[in-house]
Amino acid sequence: MQKLTDPTLKSYLRSPPSSLTTIPDGAVSGLCVRLGTGGAANWSLLIRVAGEGGVKASGKLLLGPKYRVNLGRYPEVSISEARAKAMSLLEQAKRGVNPREALNPTPTAGGLTVENLAQEFLKQYVYSRELDSARKYEVAFDTHINPRIGRQPAERLTREQVRAVMEAARVKRERPKGERGGPIGGVEAARTAMGVLRHLYSWAMEEGKLRRTDNPASKIDKNLPKKKSRDVVLSLNEARIVWQAAQATGYPFGTHVQLMLLTGCRCDEWASARLSWIDFDESLMVIPAGEYKSDHVHVVPLVSQALEILKAIPKPQKGDYLLSSTQGRVSIQGVPKYFRSRLPDAILALTGAKFSKRFTSHDLRRTVATRLAESLGDEGDKLVKRVLGHSDGSVTAIYNRYGYVREMRRALEQWANDLTCTREPEQPSTPAISREVNLAGARAALT
Repeated sequence: MQKLTDPTLKSYLRSPPSSLTTIPDGAVSGLCVRLGTGGAANWSLLIRVAGEGGVKASGKLLLGPKYRVNLGRYPEVSISEARAKAMSLLEQAKRGVNPREALNPTPTAGGLTVENLAQEFLKQYVYSRELDSARKYEVAFDTHINPRIGRQPAERLTREQVRAVMEAARVKRERPKGERGGPIGGVEAARTAMGVLRHLYSWAMEEGKLRRTDNPASKIDKNLPKKKSRDVVLSLNEARIVWQAAQATGYPFGTHVQLMLLTGCRCDEWASARLSWIDFDESLMVIPAGEYKSDHVHVVPLVSQALEILKAIPKPQKGDYLLSSTQGRVSIQGVPKYFRSRLPDAILALTGAKFSKRFTSHDLRRTVATRLAESLGDEGDKLVKRVLGHSDGSVTAIYNRYGYVREMRRALEQWANDLTCTREPEQPSTPAISREVNLAGARAALT
């Protein structure tokens, strides 16, 4: 197909056709000139937008229906100008931007795109409130939302466009070469992205950023599989096996697992622990309020086994992080990967078999809560919550920052002695009933 030239078009204009005629341009796919019987020549572009046709299981955006877009009249719009406009719109369509929106900006205040709105939301709400979940919002925008619909006018975002983002986010894919971490995407990633987008629009409408009154992400995640609550609790024998396997893998990840088992702390609390938080004289780890999830000082009693481990850790030379592969400069990275591969391999080497059910770092915390509840009984529920560091909103809690450390230490010492004991534990007479009761108590404590 030959490219259109000015002499060719001018010859058509001198002798207009008897009916509407379309002359394709041989340079840009979809671009053509439509000649009318009265001698008018209008540039036209046929275009299909990625994502408007859905998303494949592989994550590939499917093309939607064809749109015809008017790019102006010839010769007012020259051939080179028409081709430049067409190529720009085709490139945007590949990224999921509807050409009608690109050519006819929305009349909202400032013509806000989703990406512009997200930037204001992060600055005026997320960062202003100093939310601990700020990273979650940033990842959702940068990874799943902005690449798909960031250039769409926020006022005109449709539910189908939101659905395309959700379907693309739920497809797991490998990270770009050179990036650290596991696969990107999945059902929970899609659920998070929809929650972030829904929050963005609720905030924008409340703040008067948008005139629309409907939230395009409202309840759309109901189409995702129901969220499964994890209820993995290791038996005492299994916890002992994990302890020994972690000991075999050594510093820093094995040490991290051992400290979690001895204290019931969250994964991040030990992963980001600083040497300055440890009081060896008082046998405590004191996590500052600014570093703690519930925004209050949290005191962790350190049993003798934990102190021995901490004293054996190489003193960081380039920073303050206790568990680090960079001599304290940066905290350890890759804990999920350790739980997926290296720790199960160590368990296999130790026992000749892997556990039948996969467990995560948070399951260790649930295990500690369950075993403490088992030993303390019904009256120990409040103490388990204190060990777990759950927020107490009472007036007394404002003053009683270091309350019950002695009782917490006593409970953790009993658990640590059971955990590190080399003899086989006695089998309960009614294991199924005992397990269910303990699990219920742990769930209540973790709520």
